[in-house]
Amino acid sequence: MTNVTIANASVVLPDRVLERGTVWVEGGRIAALEDGPVSSSTLQEHIVDADGAYLIPGVVDLHNDNLELEVHPRASANLPLPFALSVMERRLAASGVTTEFHAVAFQERRDKNRHLTDAEVRAAFLAQFDDDPRRGVRHHILHRLDMRTPGSLDAALPTLRRASVPYISLNDHTPGQGQYRDVERFIALAQQEHATRGREQTSAAWYHEQMRAKLADTETVPAFYRQVAAAMSDLPMTLATHDDDTIAKVDEQLMLGARIAEFPITLEAARRAQEHGMAIVVGAPNILRGGSQSGNLNATDLVAAGLAGIICADYHAPCLIPAAFRLVQDGLLDLPAAIAMITRNPARAVGFTDRGEIAPGQLADLALVRVDASGLPQVEATFCGGIPAFTFARYPEKPVHPVSSAES
Repeated sequence: MTNVTIANASVVLPDRVLERGTVWVEGGRIAALEDGPVSSSTLQEHIVDADGAYLIPGVVDLHNDNLELEVHPRASANLPLPFALSVMERRLAASGVTTEFHAVAFQERRDKNRHLTDAEVRAAFLAQFDDDPRRGVRHHILHRLDMRTPGSLDAALPTLRRASVPYISLNDHTPGQGQYRDVERFIALAQQEHATRGREQTSAAWYHEQMRAKLADTETVPAFYRQVAAAMSDLPMTLATHDDDTIAKVDEQLMLGARIAEFPITLEAARRAQEHGMAIVVGAPNILRGGSQSGNLNATDLVAAGLAGIICADYHAPCLIPAAFRLVQDGLLDLPAAIAMITRNPARAVGFTDRGEIAPGQLADLALVRVDASGLPQVEATFCGGIPAFTFARYPEKPVHPVSSAES
């Protein structure tokens, strides 16, 4: 079913909301939309009566770490990758996500159970589904390249060359800078996570030793930047910075061609990124929680200051739509602007022009959302290319009767 009429919806457009809108889908794309009851001239066989629910574009998520947790729900539990992706795909569709960039960490880090060989396998597996219209979610890869892991870029290049959107994020998780400027807090959080997930505990002394060694190394990161610059001259890629805490760090990666800034740690870094026209990404859980779980900037403060334009899942896709609605509830944005942060803005940041808004010619990647009695937005249905990927609500089985022009 790629031809469908969605009627009686509150259709969220880029600049306004159609209170009783109708959207026609033909061949997997939006054919037309109308403000008012469904018209008899363009009735289709398949009709969905939205009964007042919001109709928004399908969510475009630029960063989600959750696949590795689906594979390793516990440190010693290694589930089959096809099964893990299948489970995650259903979670994504139920969260209104239709385009997903899975964050694959090209890193050697035993405390996180991350290895280059695993990253290569996962990226190769995901690459075969790159924007596959037969699936309920359009899958892509965010190649998270660890600056201090030898061979991280080389390991990622095979799938970067295959990807329709070669997308990389430059990461440095060394304690003492970036996200982990507060070293003692970092150690406490890491040890707490290990205990919760049943992983072997790592001593504080080990973390301090690793930090001193890495921060004393003044050659690895500059060499990595040179390697990235050479690769980008051969293969144009969308480049994101990650956890920027200084203006200098933003400037270094701007010189490489970075266009996206993920999770800036300081207002100074965020302002620098904005000055240079970078798209600034914040995490949905941060907005919904009212603060960072790692003790860094409150994402809502960045939105309030006009220093954020994109919301990503980070590690929890179900937070995406509620985070956008929270910004509206808090009076920071109107609904079209908030929804754009999870749809149009991320789509345009990575070069997609065929999704992210409800307009004729766009892909029919859509989600129906209803705010429940408690004020929480709930996804009732998700369509990918006009095909239902998720349905929760029991929509009225009665037909939607067309009205004449006199009645409308």
